[in-house]
Amino acid sequence: MTHYIRSYLFNMWLRKLIIFFSFTVLYSQSIHNAYGLGLISFNHNAAAAAMSSRGIVPSFNQNISLSNPVTWNHLKYTYLSGNYNGDEFTSDLGVNGLTGISSAQFTVPIGEKYAWGFGVKPLFNQQYIIEDYQIEFYVDDDTLLTKRLVDGSGGISSLYTAVRFPISAKENMAIELDIIFGSLRKDAKFSIDQRLYHYFQRHLYSGSLYKVFLSSERYNYGNLPLNIYFMFGGAINPVKVKHYSFQPFEDVNNNNYYDSADNPAPASVPSTEINIFNDILNPSELGFGLDLVMNSDLHLMLEAHSWHDVGKKDRSLFPLLSHYVNLSQQLSLGLAKFSPAAAFKLAQKIQYRGGVYLRKDLLEEVDESVNEMGISLGFGIKFGVANNQIDFAYKYGVRTSDLISDETIQHFTVGLQLGDLWFVKRRPK
Repeated sequence: MTHYIRSYLFNMWLRKLIIFFSFTVLYSQSIHNAYGLGLISFNHNAAAAAMSSRGIVPSFNQNISLSNPVTWNHLKYTYLSGNYNGDEFTSDLGVNGLTGISSAQFTVPIGEKYAWGFGVKPLFNQQYIIEDYQIEFYVDDDTLLTKRLVDGSGGISSLYTAVRFPISAKENMAIELDIIFGSLRKDAKFSIDQRLYHYFQRHLYSGSLYKVFLSSERYNYGNLPLNIYFMFGGAINPVKVKHYSFQPFEDVNNNNYYDSADNPAPASVPSTEINIFNDILNPSELGFGLDLVMNSDLHLMLEAHSWHDVGKKDRSLFPLLSHYVNLSQQLSLGLAKFSPAAAFKLAQKIQYRGGVYLRKDLLEEVDESVNEMGISLGFGIKFGVANNQIDFAYKYGVRTSDLISDETIQHFTVGLQLGDLWFVKRRPK
């Protein structure tokens, strides 16, 4: 009984020591990546990224955005799409980056008025290591050398489906449903005079969101067609997290695993603590876009988008860097030269895109903002009889704030779209 009480008091003291001490040095994908739920992702395909767009205005082809389902009826073929991202963040703390497959989508136009699709895309991403300098710690007139470190890996993703349909001769609508899932694994490490202690935690996320997209082809700017796009969204079931808190232990053999050689032994510890935190993410978003058709293949586009979160934040979930981004706004201007519908020469099959953007993220706890501005360029090449397409995009941005070191951002995306005929009556051979 005495051993259990001592073990309980030690664990309670160790958890408080690991959790509530602030850290001073950050090495991560980006310092912004370690705030709250992580870095918010809005660019889900290369065509949109090349125009600094959040996907509202057309970027894939004329009148088509892969991220905006209200435009999917203009697709001539069914498309299977995939995107690969590479990000690099540079600051006075060093150079960090991350690469990998970012999204996948299957889209089916049904006739000329309807369309349906589904896919998976990231919402938040967290990959970070936070470390402090070695310091002296005084306990009962004894001097101890201590060092703290925490690393996290995971994120939140969306499995979504959307359907598109007309509501008048010139206006159209699409509805999207997003099922939220994801996880985050955290390992907090604390060393005391060469003794290493671990505290493992895990988050499991779940919830559901909706989005509504509208479009109108009714208006003109002078003699030039002006297409208008509008979207709004919110939460059906605000995102909740199931939090697992595992037994802190001394890693006696320094293998970063909890085994029989560690103290206390796994067989003698209490069961895992599980807590449910509701409404940690309750977002709403609003956006609109303008597509001015300057000639048959040249389009000038303006887009504005605002994302706002009113979820309940619990400091015990993210005690080290507890700033949450609760507002993200972006304004972008893009120019695209699309290829004609019937392109036979290689020069006609290349599509050119470019854009500039301004972005502002607000951190709720400190009432500070992170400002970002940048430029993007890209091109796409059609190939094959089904208008398959490969797209490339590069973005360069600068991120500034009073809280963080200035960062430069380089983002590279490759997208591949493979087409086929579905729900279309084929000609007899």
